[in-house]
Amino acid sequence: MFFCAAAGLFTVVDGFLNLDQFQYTADKSDGGTLMLFWLIADHYFFQSFMIFDLAGPSIVVISVVAALASFLKKGEFHPLLAAGVPTYRATLSLLVGMCLVNGLLLINQEFILPNVAAKLQRSHGDTADDAQKVSPQFDPKWKIFVSGEGVYPADKRLHMPQFRLPPVISPNQDTLSADDAIYLSPTGGQRGGWLLINVSPTVDELSLSETGRDVIVPQPNGTDAFVDCHLTFSQMSRKTSNFSLMNSATLFQRLQEPYGSVLSRRSMLMHLHSRLTRPLLTLVGLYIVIPLIIRRDRMSNMQQVSNIALCMLVLGIVYGLSTGSGFLGQSGVIRAEQAAWAPLLLGSTFAGWLSGVVRT
Repeated sequence: MFFCAAAGLFTVVDGFLNLDQFQYTADKSDGGTLMLFWLIADHYFFQSFMIFDLAGPSIVVISVVAALASFLKKGEFHPLLAAGVPTYRATLSLLVGMCLVNGLLLINQEFILPNVAAKLQRSHGDTADDAQKVSPQFDPKWKIFVSGEGVYPADKRLHMPQFRLPPVISPNQDTLSADDAIYLSPTGGQRGGWLLINVSPTVDELSLSETGRDVIVPQPNGTDAFVDCHLTFSQMSRKTSNFSLMNSATLFQRLQEPYGSVLSRRSMLMHLHSRLTRPLLTLVGLYIVIPLIIRRDRMSNMQQVSNIALCMLVLGIVYGLSTGSGFLGQSGVIRAEQAAWAPLLLGSTFAGWLSGVVRT
């Protein structure tokens, strides 16, 4: 229910603010009102997976608060205690449910989001086949300057690319142009790079050094060429470089590459560690909530409300510490590992200390 409320609220507010873009696309395709509703439904259906990934951990902890509050309000907890059932055993179903939700979050993160990344990176009213703005930049190894007219996430394609070659590859600093460039990921012992389709000028017409002949490889058809460029497809656009849309294996592979800025590598490392600690933090949140809601003291309805308010305040503080620790890790003030795991250590210690005030 909380997820449907969050997703629905986001859809209403964001859809209202961007209705003009959906309307423009629908009018351009002459689809009318039916096309408008289809564009809105298609866009926010895929956005719901991102909402689930971002809000899922917080929603599941808030759900625990609501469940325990309802449990106490209806007086269902006292018979269990009278029967000799310990508090933590009585709330075991909440732990099981939280583990199931964490499993769904894991599946969503590792399998669903990477496969629908092209649809999540589009603008309102656009399709996955629409071009996105290119971020021209230098290859970190050979200093090849790569630019183009647009990137297409659906097929990892750079349209109308231009590869400006440095003197170490081409003494004349030639520029390679092509109709399209398709990124090929490194597999096995084969190096990754860009396959230029219908390249101009041809490789034979270039003035290449010995290094250049190894970096730029002509293809058997005579019109294409492979460029050993260490710029990946995700680096060619700000939208396609979103770490949250990559699975953990891809993140780990990116961290193993010797190229890339220090800031980018630190952010990736922080994000990878955060993925490992997120399920554990939600479990810690459960055992912070239980003692604060089911306290040892006999409580009136008003005291129960104050306990819920105190619980939400404590959870907000823990969330703030986690966010602040992540900021310190990304800025390099502390190590990424320390920034990711410190909130878990502090939260679990606090949850253990609170176990003494739980009603038994």
